[in-house]
Amino acid sequence: MKIALKYGLIIAAVVASWVLADHLVLHTNGPGSRAAFLTPLVLNLVQLSVIFFGIRAWRQHNNGRLTVRQGIGSGLSISVVYAVLICIFFLVYYLWVGPRLLENEPASIADDRPAKYVLLAAFAGLSFGALLGGLIYSAVISFALRTQPQGERDRRTGPPSRQSRRRR
Repeated sequence: MKIALKYGLIIAAVVASWVLADHLVLHTNGPGSRAAFLTPLVLNLVQLSVIFFGIRAWRQHNNGRLTVRQGIGSGLSISVVYAVLICIFFLVYYLWVGPRLLENEPASIADDRPAKYVLLAAFAGLSFGALLGGLIYSAVISFALRTQPQGERDRRTGPPSRQSRRRR
């Protein structure tokens, strides 16, 4: 659980820092901005790399053993912590900035929905996106970092048993 908290906090801190820098310094949040493509790129690269380091740390903590199931569970737990923390950050940021934070949300541009529905949809999309991305990233990383338990490795590489020779 410590690994999930540590690495989920790292992702949330980097994403929150990027969002603050983006909105306050870079001002790339306009629809016609040339640098608007950087935000999704940075957010996905940060989540991918930190989940990789988190699963690798979990494998080291587990004496060098990792199954795909353990890796996916570890990556998803990191993503759950990240999703909760980043939603809390955006809630505090919304309370600080106000409704102008939602100006670039597609739901608020297309329809004249109340801010609470736009905010709820934005939080749902953020949480679902973090969890889905975490699931995909952790599955790919787990397949790459998996190790087989010693018993399975010996069974697959060992000589065939006598019973299988008799059937031939």
